[in-house]
Amino acid sequence: MTGFLILVAIIGVAFLAIVSYEGVASYKNNIRIYTLADSLANVYCGILERSFDLFYAVIFLMASQYLYEHVAPIKLPANLGTWLLGLILFDFIAYWFHRLSHEINFLWAAHIVHHQSEELNFTTVFRVSFFAVIFRSFFFIWMPLIGFDPFTIFTLGVFLAGYQFLTHSRMIGRLGILEEFMTTPSHHRVHHGRNEKYMDHNYGHIFIIWDKMFGTFVREDEEPLYGITSGFESNSALSAQFSYWKDLFIRAFRTKSFADKIRVFIKGPAWTPEDVGFLPSMYRTNEKGERIKRDVRMTKEMSAYIIFGIITTAAIFFRLTFIIKQMDAPSLASIVQDTEVVVLTFTLLLSVFAQGRVMDNSSIALPFEVARLLSLSVVSVIFYSAYNWLLPLTIAYSIVSVVWYTYMRFSKPEERIRLAS
Repeated sequence: MTGFLILVAIIGVAFLAIVSYEGVASYKNNIRIYTLADSLANVYCGILERSFDLFYAVIFLMASQYLYEHVAPIKLPANLGTWLLGLILFDFIAYWFHRLSHEINFLWAAHIVHHQSEELNFTTVFRVSFFAVIFRSFFFIWMPLIGFDPFTIFTLGVFLAGYQFLTHSRMIGRLGILEEFMTTPSHHRVHHGRNEKYMDHNYGHIFIIWDKMFGTFVREDEEPLYGITSGFESNSALSAQFSYWKDLFIRAFRTKSFADKIRVFIKGPAWTPEDVGFLPSMYRTNEKGERIKRDVRMTKEMSAYIIFGIITTAAIFFRLTFIIKQMDAPSLASIVQDTEVVVLTFTLLLSVFAQGRVMDNSSIALPFEVARLLSLSVVSVIFYSAYNWLLPLTIAYSIVSVVWYTYMRFSKPEERIRLAS
């Protein structure tokens, strides 16, 4: 477990170093690519997705292990050659999963979360849906069937995720000969563009050759406009997860045709029933009817408050991860029967919801913030009373936070969090 903590520390330091580099580089070039509200919403989405995966990964691992040991006709040796072969196959599957996630509505409902932000930076890679964890597993579950062992599959997934992180950058330019066969930041910027000529292109994760083979490649001419065509006007990670699902169910409910109720979910995002139009776009426009880029500004006081909030939420997430990693051969049953895991999961979900309401400047934010802070004290009393310093610290943080947020909430709240014009 010490190794796990060291790995987490290394990843954390590397992430902060890379983000700091991009932040400094963008500042020197007078380009604003980070906004606090957007970046924290991205991170909260990532916490939700990773927390869900702590539970779902157990199911996928057990299924993979069973298929590998009892169903697979052959078992491939674990060596560099098979790993490289696996990488090509893994990336090929990822291309088709990614492409179909843009072409089938119920898959798009999960993947759209990754495209909602009108910014593109290293934190964008965390902006994913926990629904995608489920859908993705059905595309990769056949790998153990052809003889790849679960550990190899896991390392391939980690490598692909790490490579994806590096492609989410506005500050890395063209990379010479690599542009011809690797997915580069330039290629992936195109994928995140909402410009008509860029939309639905460059699905490759590691290798861009799949896009060139299947006719979905477009080269970057000028920097794209980021985001989705319909817009998304919330900083809440939970709202991000369910926004398009709500859209689909509304249209499915309104159409009179039973067949169209089904087609809403399996057709593409550009289709809607004849008797039901698309729902209104969410973005703002100026007096000329031009779209205004979403740009949330927070005061220093509110920014500090939100940062303290995400630190406590991240602490819960890492504790949850630590508990599950400590379990000997964990099963879903053993995880959900662990009282500490259940309570921490509830507290984490409450924290994500409450902080999202705070960043949206919602009228219901205060009671949920009080509930979040109260839950932190309850968790400290029930599970961590042995740490004599933790309960007083938690209570002090909670009291200060309630007073702090109440003051900000009722003292010119429109100036604490506002949309730039």
